[in-house]
Amino acid sequence: MAIVKPGYQSQASDTSLETDVYEFALLRQKSNSDRFLMTTAFTSSTRRFCVSGLYQRHPNLTEAELAPYVAKAFLGLDAVPFPITGTVMTWIQDSNELALLLHNLLTEIQVPYYITGGVASSTYGEVRATRDLDIVFTLEQTQLSVLVSQLEANGFYVPGVEDLRDGRVQTLSITHQVTISRCDLVLAQDSKFDRLKFARRQLINIIGYGSVYFASPEDLVLNKLRWGQRSNSEKQWRDVIGILKVQGQALDFDYLFQWAETLDLTEALSQAIIAAGLTTER
Repeated sequence: MAIVKPGYQSQASDTSLETDVYEFALLRQKSNSDRFLMTTAFTSSTRRFCVSGLYQRHPNLTEAELAPYVAKAFLGLDAVPFPITGTVMTWIQDSNELALLLHNLLTEIQVPYYITGGVASSTYGEVRATRDLDIVFTLEQTQLSVLVSQLEANGFYVPGVEDLRDGRVQTLSITHQVTISRCDLVLAQDSKFDRLKFARRQLINIIGYGSVYFASPEDLVLNKLRWGQRSNSEKQWRDVIGILKVQGQALDFDYLFQWAETLDLTEALSQAIIAAGLTTER
């Protein structure tokens, strides 16, 4: 029988506390690489079901005619402003290839980056399907043209470059035309905390594929607590608790509480730790 600590919260209202504890015990036996591969497999399955459903609704369409419907379902676009060059087989493939493609591209032109968002939280915590890949990067203004050229040469649609160059936005939302996969490239701010996140990023080897950089689990917890407070998002809270449940005492709690105090997140962090069934010496 699983032991449930006072204050522990399950990830979903229809999951018993005992079942939740047991499922996370199993997740802790997996490596970060295992959980990343599980996440991409879930995402691929979701895409496969989506495409199958669209074919059932539009049985007389050719693959090329179906492509805009797929893009709308995957990306939420009413109109697709770029040509879709792939096939059903590329649309439903896992997102490992996208992460590794961008790793190789950014590394080659010496642009530091790390993966964050849902893909990172699933790698460190509760596995779930994700819609987009989120990457934080930093670069000099002189590198922007090179970055855009390399992205376009590798089959990405890259809108909003001038807005990023002029500082009106901080994010390039790029789409890989072959796989209809979107990535938000977020330009990092130049603060002590943001510089520290790059220093603490982790290179994780994905078995059978290669290595990619991720935000550290501690920085991901802090970021998601911040996003959750701003948006009152249940998903962010669930991701935070999932990371805490899986990573447990391997986390650097001194670092977490130090920056939680700086970022005015101490109460939220303390609540999340209790909800994850953890105890600290503080």
